[in-house]
Amino acid sequence: MNTSKFVITLALMGFALTGCSGARDSKSSGKPEQRQQQAESPLPDSEEEQAGSAPDKSVSGEQKHETVRVFYGTDRNLTGSTQPKQFFGAERASLSLGFCDVSIPKTHQEGKLESPKIWKLEFRENPDKHVVLKSVEPASGSEFLTTLRETIQNSIEVEQTPEGEVSTGGEAFIFIHGYNNSFEDAARRTAQIAYDLKFKGAPLMYSWPSQAKGSLWAYKEDARTAQWCEENVTLFVEAIAYESGARKIHLIAHSMGNRVLSRALKNISQKLAASGETQPLFNEVILTAPDIDAQIFKDSIAPHIVQTANRFTIYSSSDDLALKASRVANSFWHERLGEGGSYLTVFPKYKQINVVDASDIDTNLFALGHSYHADNVTVLSDVKQVFQGVPVGDRGLRSLLENLAWKFQSKRSLLGRVFKGTFR
Repeated sequence: MNTSKFVITLALMGFALTGCSGARDSKSSGKPEQRQQQAESPLPDSEEEQAGSAPDKSVSGEQKHETVRVFYGTDRNLTGSTQPKQFFGAERASLSLGFCDVSIPKTHQEGKLESPKIWKLEFRENPDKHVVLKSVEPASGSEFLTTLRETIQNSIEVEQTPEGEVSTGGEAFIFIHGYNNSFEDAARRTAQIAYDLKFKGAPLMYSWPSQAKGSLWAYKEDARTAQWCEENVTLFVEAIAYESGARKIHLIAHSMGNRVLSRALKNISQKLAASGETQPLFNEVILTAPDIDAQIFKDSIAPHIVQTANRFTIYSSSDDLALKASRVANSFWHERLGEGGSYLTVFPKYKQINVVDASDIDTNLFALGHSYHADNVTVLSDVKQVFQGVPVGDRGLRSLLENLAWKFQSKRSLLGRVFKGTFR
């Protein structure tokens, strides 16, 4: 897709490259790091950090936290609030782009989303202790792409190996959240994943207007919205593939976000077929805890999307209480793709689809066993190897069903491999 086609496509979607809702003209605003942020954190000045600046330091000069910049696309509505947490709402709107900055404290534990704890007498967010959405900054399409390309280019490193020079970095991943998530939730999770994976490149997210509520009504409304945002997500993902300049592009979806991503990939697949393109646009596609009807995915989705990426990895779990509840909400007999154990769905026809059973892996109790893609160190370690292109049979997993699926070994054995230097 050339630039002119990209401009026309965005214009048709009701989004002009010269600006977006709430964004300032990039010509008059200067470089991103020189501008005053449009949305500022309510934290005291001593705890704030401007975008693009060095991490905050205490009076003694000790660094307290780092900042991860997340690039976003969203079709949530602008609320009119300047507070990052309330900047976007849960209503549907046109596509907009921008950046947000998220703090990762020096004391961060891998896989955790540190937040204030009342039992610790913590009553407000502190970026030196918590993962905090510090700022949200809308951007024009041209500014967004320019900054994205620069970030990706600057992340490229050249390493000397016995075989010669090897380039690393220069990659991008897009995270698409699931049901019951706010814009803030998605931004914090995206930053945490990028930080924990030591990702060399640009972390992006697409935040569709989930209600961010845990009721049955909200679940059904989220399901309708996940279908509504199909065209916007397709446009965003496709634009990143063609315009970012990344060496590799990976996609991660969680829960109901897998419905969003699957529809987008199906649309892209049809475009690739119509244009005669045979080269996959993406490297790794990771479907975590997918809240999709398993039979529908196997019969009507998988055959159409396998050609869009080099490899697909599906993480499932029999301990996923949220998906069991989803089964009830979607008629009890309709198995979900994210269910593991005896309900594991495999794909004998497609060698590029790897199914990994994450049952019996420790997960966050308060996430109902539904966020193991990011809050479990074992799964995060495997995701890192997926991004590195390591074959599923070389990742310390146990073969199931004659290599049609794989299962995590004990947590202790996998962590042993991590500490022995499997990941660099």
